[in-house]
Amino acid sequence: MKKILTLFLTLAMLLSLAACGNKEDNTPVEDDKTQEENIQEDNTQTETAEQVDLAAFYTAVCEKYGENFPATVNLTEMPESMDGFFPGLSAIEAKQLMIYQPMMGAVVCEIALVEVANEADVAAVKEILQARIDAQVDGGAWYPESMEGWQKNSRIVDNGNYVMMIAYSECDEIVDSFNALFA
Repeated sequence: MKKILTLFLTLAMLLSLAACGNKEDNTPVEDDKTQEENIQEDNTQTETAEQVDLAAFYTAVCEKYGENFPATVNLTEMPESMDGFFPGLSAIEAKQLMIYQPMMGAVVCEIALVEVANEADVAAVKEILQARIDAQVDGGAWYPESMEGWQKNSRIVDNGNYVMMIAYSECDEIVDSFNALFA
């Protein structure tokens, strides 16, 4: 008997929850804005809603440089490794976050692409990325040629809430391509 009562009460609760979930709020909202103000607001929302697809940018870079751009791993899929190379980055709210490193440490080919949720975090991201470059230049890259590559061929750029770090022989060309996304 208790089982039947429990089953009945559970079923009644599920039905009442389902009924509540289907309610629509048809209450009219009063708006003091003019039609022109509403149109301007809609246009602003459309402009800010457009996002730069950082994954597509990375794919385009790989396609352009082909065999010269070595196979990389996405550190964002390995949070412990990402925190080891970029301490503090995982604590920053990011809308998009991709960090690609080569499978071989002696190769100077690393790219970090970040879109932060608010502009105040841009400086923090740039500081973390600069610390990565400094660590590689100061011996973290192990080999003299690699350390020199990091010193000469690494850049950090930002556009609004977007930040990129590139360490690669064609870094200036990649920076130009990144900046073109925002032109």
